[in-house]
Amino acid sequence: MHGTQPFVGHAPQLAGQLDIDADSYKRLLNRTAVTITKRAKKRRSTYQVKEAIDAIHAAFQRCDGTDPYDGLPLDNRLHDESRSPTVSPVSSSSTATFEILSLQTKEAKGERDAEEFIAHCRAVIARADETSTAQR
Repeated sequence: MHGTQPFVGHAPQLAGQLDIDADSYKRLLNRTAVTITKRAKKRRSTYQVKEAIDAIHAAFQRCDGTDPYDGLPLDNRLHDESRSPTVSPVSSSSTATFEILSLQTKEAKGERDAEEFIAHCRAVIARADETSTAQR
């Protein structure tokens, strides 16, 4: 993003790594919070947009630039959009708690919480190991 000041100071580390300027970051927070809050209200969650903005900002601050499930780097500058960072609810509870994942992981995780997703991944790996051993 040329001609803009990078989001520095109290900005999340990931925002700087992904070359997101302050205005774009603020728009991202607001747009994402509004979308997530509307979706959450359909599931009877009661948090407001401001709570979602704060929680999404906190998730960006916690993010170290990697997907917390596969450990691979997040990057919105690559041609492969599957590594783009995206905001995901930590669970389907009514609290505004989010994490930053790759689009690839978010699509695979779906609505599962972390424990359900990891259990599913283990089952997939076990099945793949069984079938590859049987094919030898």
